[in-house]
Amino acid sequence: TGGPGLVFVERKTHEDSWTGDVSVKERFAINESQVMEFLSGHFDLDEEEKKLVAKGQSEDQISDWKSLVYSTIQAINSKQLVPTLRTQCMRTAFQIPFDATVRISLDTNLCMINDREPGKGRWYR
Repeated sequence: TGGPGLVFVERKTHEDSWTGDVSVKERFAINESQVMEFLSGHFDLDEEEKKLVAKGQSEDQISDWKSLVYSTIQAINSKQLVPTLRTQCMRTAFQIPFDATVRISLDTNLCMINDREPGKGRWYR
């Protein structure tokens, strides 16, 4: 099959429970065709912001999105991050319908794939 159509960029911040802070998972989606621009720091925030406005997103949602995208780009650039590892697994989740207070996820057939040199102009193998 072809490459992925939509790519989720996710930032997880884990906090120790004794601090009273909660762990946070933040994510946003970009098109696969935009990943190389994103990784190289040439992602057009203003153009994407216009698309969110056209979709009817609130100012608060757009502000949160922009802050997350900008801080992610800044971290990638300042730390010179590049894709190095991809994981693939089969996930099975169990939870009571319409109640996410308890959820159990089992990941099986876990594969870790070296993506250090995916090929010219690609971010994945």
